[in-house]
Amino acid sequence: MYTTTDQTLEKQNKKLSVLYEIALTVGRSLDLRLILDDVLGRIIAFMGVDAGVIYVINDETLEMIPVTYRNLSEAVVRDLSERRVKVGECMCGNIAQYNSEVIIFERASSDPRFTRAILKKEGMEFYAGLPITAKGKVVGVICVITHSPYFPDKENLDILRAATVPIGLAIENAVLFESARKEAEINMRYYNFDGIIANSPQMIEVLNLVRKVTDTPSSILIYGESGTGKELIARAIHFNSIRKETPFIAVNCAAIPDSLLESELFGYVKGAFTGANNDKRGLFEAADGGTIFLDEVEAMSKNLQAKLLRVLQDRTFFKVGSTKPVTVDLRIIAASNQDLDAAVKTKQFRQDLFYRLNVIKITLPPLRERVDDIPLLARYFINKFNKTMGRNIRRLSDDAMNILLSYRWPGNIRELENSIERAVVVAETDAIMREDLPVEITSSTGESAGDLSLENIEKSVELEHIKKVLNIAGGNKKKAAEILGIDASTLWRKMKRYDKNF
Repeated sequence: MYTTTDQTLEKQNKKLSVLYEIALTVGRSLDLRLILDDVLGRIIAFMGVDAGVIYVINDETLEMIPVTYRNLSEAVVRDLSERRVKVGECMCGNIAQYNSEVIIFERASSDPRFTRAILKKEGMEFYAGLPITAKGKVVGVICVITHSPYFPDKENLDILRAATVPIGLAIENAVLFESARKEAEINMRYYNFDGIIANSPQMIEVLNLVRKVTDTPSSILIYGESGTGKELIARAIHFNSIRKETPFIAVNCAAIPDSLLESELFGYVKGAFTGANNDKRGLFEAADGGTIFLDEVEAMSKNLQAKLLRVLQDRTFFKVGSTKPVTVDLRIIAASNQDLDAAVKTKQFRQDLFYRLNVIKITLPPLRERVDDIPLLARYFINKFNKTMGRNIRRLSDDAMNILLSYRWPGNIRELENSIERAVVVAETDAIMREDLPVEITSSTGESAGDLSLENIEKSVELEHIKKVLNIAGGNKKKAAEILGIDASTLWRKMKRYDKNF
């Protein structure tokens, strides 16, 4: 048999459980519509109301955008969507303007603050409208209604009020993410570099340099680890230059045997060697008027390095087996993942060729040094493979994203792309989870065996719960302690014990 104390404790646990579920929901994604739809469903369920709507305010137009709604009549939905209420208009607009809640317990549709005729006809009996704030600013409004008499207890209204805190954080985070995404898209449109996802300071600096050198005739040497996008940068230079309508030819010097590389680059004449039954045009000649990109240029033999130097000096070369010079007008962009300065010192690479190639040096940072770009790159690859594979992956779980952000990425962007491709293929839901990522990535960022002790796991769970409740309480430690059912001094000791950054 339940006592009054038991009933009070059960209510407190229910309240904390609902708020905790809402806090977890808003932290799972940056898809605002998905988050708010889930949250609104939970609120309607625990309050036992008939319908609801969550508005998000457009800062530029001050329109109240109904991002998600449940169980409203088609007429109301059409009216709110086609003739959007603005801040200061009708009931929800007044709530936003004055940052004050409105609770109406009886005959809500008769309230004169509802100025829309369609709402007066909705037959609302109970109405609760609360402002949603973030950093002291109203960012939205949540409204719930019933069509029959309804008298919620104080606990339910308190939960609804508390729920506006994580909802406000979700809206703020989504707006910040959207702003960053749009800024990145603007950068991409400005540079017109298709496929280059760059929002980190390091890559913006690289792209600023690239933009300046697109039309210079000088040779360019691109440095960067394997997988950092050297060819992508070379293509960006070419296709944003005055040569963009001319050929772009990429050659991986390390992928072609040295015995064949000379004839591939320079071509040959009939009879130059056994099997040379016809004249053949080489890649330098094929690139005439355009750009040739020589990747892993350090793989060239000393003999080929000397011939490349001649092309750089006077744009002429000889086909294999010919004594007639061929003159071309082309731009040479070379790339290396090696330290060519060291190769020069060890006599593995010609110093004069190095100076000719290294007129303009572009150094691409490894992915581990441009972590800011990882979320945008991951989203880009998810969209890419969704289209090619017919999938509908919408997001990365927090756990999966944390792994991507903490991994060292020795294979750089190419490794990230392959990892996302694999995850899109094997994911069983609309979210990429930790287990969907390659094991070599998850194992390298996993915890040590000592961290898997029951004591440490319990501490981790408790710390995470404390952070969630603090978030719900808006950082107010006294209020958080009350929700947790502990003294403020106990909360402080736990915070310091578990996390020195508190």
